[in-house]
Amino acid sequence: MLPESRSCRSRGIFLSFAEIVDGVFLIDTLAARVPGLVAGYLIKAEKSALIDVGYPTSANAVLSELRKLDDNKWHVDYLIPTHVHLDHAGAAGHLAKAMPHARVLVNEHGAKHLIDPTKLTLSATSVFGDEAMSVFGTPLPVPRERIEPVRDFRRLDLGAGKILRIFWTPGHAWHHMSILLEKECLLFTGDAVGLHYPGFPMPIPATPPPGFDADRYVKTLTGFVSMNPTGLLLPHFGQVRENVRGFLDTNLETINRWSSRALEAVKAGDSVDETFEFFINDVACHSGKSREEIPDHIARSIMLSAMGCYTYARATEANK
Repeated sequence: MLPESRSCRSRGIFLSFAEIVDGVFLIDTLAARVPGLVAGYLIKAEKSALIDVGYPTSANAVLSELRKLDDNKWHVDYLIPTHVHLDHAGAAGHLAKAMPHARVLVNEHGAKHLIDPTKLTLSATSVFGDEAMSVFGTPLPVPRERIEPVRDFRRLDLGAGKILRIFWTPGHAWHHMSILLEKECLLFTGDAVGLHYPGFPMPIPATPPPGFDADRYVKTLTGFVSMNPTGLLLPHFGQVRENVRGFLDTNLETINRWSSRALEAVKAGDSVDETFEFFINDVACHSGKSREEIPDHIARSIMLSAMGCYTYARATEANK
């Protein structure tokens, strides 16, 4: 949760940004016009960077919040989507157009999808459908010359003691990277860790098709544990600053349990729907809720995770 004095909620009114530590702000991208679903993070120093930018339709909300924070210096120097899924990178082209001097740092495996988002859009449409895509919006291409591909590692000095360590973290997707704010030892995780929503203490792994890789997901999480960060800044949603090790350990336990169940389902000839039922009941059980108390947006995320785990398990079996 956010600190009491800088909470995202005040007297029941949702506030769209909050300062986490000096110069680091959570910005709600108002994904699908709903608060509290997808966060971006602004780091302001001598230069500034925005980590994760939301859906294409989030661009105006993000620009509005940047202006509220500083109407004179609202342009950022770097746009850094952790990966190219639409809820993290969809607004990159729109924001790059509004901020003509901003550079876009993205993992090298995803750069081509920002330059030409056609395949990315088609893939998202096949998963979510036309109705959802009308809410998410259509990404604009990012000019090739504005993109700086990141391979395994990049160190970015923003000045005033704010240094970002950007590194490749596959598992959720091949084109995924995470970012460590060095001095503060705060880790911007992207979707390399599970979703964390109010009322759901259990991290809910985000393992969608087609790029989920269970072995790499576990390796990435294990690497996070060894880094011993002071806090996690999640896109879904907000910060984890207490019992960080416990949150990561629970994440590892959950993904191992889910991966094993998906593999059992494939071997037994069970359907992806049966896998989903195991996953959603698992979330309900570990959250102290009934199956019916799980909101639709979380249920949809769990279904995508079931599809990804099931697809990976089926590929694993086929390759034996």
